[in-house]
Amino acid sequence: MLMWGLALRHGWGVEKSEEKGFKWLKKAAECAVGDLESARKGGLGDVKDELVLAIYEVGQSFYRGWGVEKDKKMGVSYFRVAARLGDPDAQQELAFCLANGKGCKKDRKEAAKWYRAAVAQGASDIGLAWIYKEKFQD
Repeated sequence: MLMWGLALRHGWGVEKSEEKGFKWLKKAAECAVGDLESARKGGLGDVKDELVLAIYEVGQSFYRGWGVEKDKKMGVSYFRVAARLGDPDAQQELAFCLANGKGCKKDRKEAAKWYRAAVAQGASDIGLAWIYKEKFQD
């Protein structure tokens, strides 16, 4: 569902339809939540990865207005959930939004925290020297 939603949203090998893509991405996120609940007893592994990616992509859809009415606040809320679940892309998106006040109140200290979390997972910190300044530390 997730990959089909992305393919539809971007027109990868199929006719582009952002609206249909959004519906499939949302459905993928909902199904992944159900799978996550049943997988809690065992290992999470792939289920968590798919859930996080689906949440992040639904956030992208809201933030950019892909297949759904643009709602940056809603996009940021989805980024926050995926960031808390450890997705480095979501951590970077959330940090960007916080640093620039896009869809949320500007908060450079929290932005620095999320940028550092993404960097700890291998994201580049080129151009982000400011996140290591003392005033942006926890």
